[in-house]
Amino acid sequence: MKKIKYIVIAGSSGGHILPALKYINNLSDIKNPNDILFITNEIGKKYLDKIKSHKINKIILSSQNKFKFIIKIFLKLFPIFILNRRISLIGFGGFITTPILMISKLFNIFFLSFNKIYIHEQNIIYGLANKINYLIAKNAFISFPKMNMRSKEIFVGNFFIDKNKSRERLDDSFINVLLIGGSAGSLDLNNKMLEKIMTLDSIDLGKIKFFIQIPNSHLEIFKNKYLDLVDLKRCIFFSFKDNLNPQEYDFILSRSGSGSINEILYLTDNVYFIPHIISRDQHQKFNLNYFLSHNMSLKKFSIPIKKNLISQFYFNSLINPHSIEKIICYTTR
Repeated sequence: MKKIKYIVIAGSSGGHILPALKYINNLSDIKNPNDILFITNEIGKKYLDKIKSHKINKIILSSQNKFKFIIKIFLKLFPIFILNRRISLIGFGGFITTPILMISKLFNIFFLSFNKIYIHEQNIIYGLANKINYLIAKNAFISFPKMNMRSKEIFVGNFFIDKNKSRERLDDSFINVLLIGGSAGSLDLNNKMLEKIMTLDSIDLGKIKFFIQIPNSHLEIFKNKYLDLVDLKRCIFFSFKDNLNPQEYDFILSRSGSGSINEILYLTDNVYFIPHIISRDQHQKFNLNYFLSHNMSLKKFSIPIKKNLISQFYFNSLINPHSIEKIICYTTR
């Protein structure tokens, strides 16, 4: 078994996994990639090509059967924790993080290891896994500022996004509308867009070109629904793109996950957010409420039918160009 100094864990969604990969790539620039282990589940597997160094160690676990999952984690990690007694671990969220961080804590107690446990929370309120993880963490890196921060919390802001992204040449004769629903897409968001499209007359509808994110599992169903209303040449469908540049589009309809809301607001303000409120903790609603309560006013969701007549407002994102460096300073010292 290789020597491991750093373990990074993330699963469940792109909102957890993409920040973890950003951290890994920056960490491998200053530390030996062979000393880094990334642990994820089947969802994180599709993002592995975003890891810059092929020397990074990886463990992919299936989390469908929770009992088997925990047994498998223990068997995989036992030799690592036995041979490496001083590991810095950071969990970026998702169920997968909790049993791994708990096992690390047990090694500190029963095997006199000196593992350090950290967590990163992207949203304004802690997810269920991080609520548990906080109890055993040395520090919790948070993305939203608080008036009364707890002793373990360190505000780092949201990860820096390259504002100089390359820009595609979209057809300027159309109003280019983008619909995105986070890393997994959104069925509800597509239904809302279809409802709005049906309210437009054919002349106004002919001015708009749609760029639509649809989950792979529902691609054909929604594709047919859109094509019943909009000409095929004016509908571009995709399941996920991590290199989208919000500045390219005249209008954006988006979910309000922490990564989406901050990246979009950092680059443009032609956006309408609809939070996903079915989730257990309604974190997207609370993320959006933070911005609404600070320097943003509500506006009615309406698809623009003329360029430059989109109601705009200005508000700051919480992007911090040095958030990764700040986290690395804590987790590597």
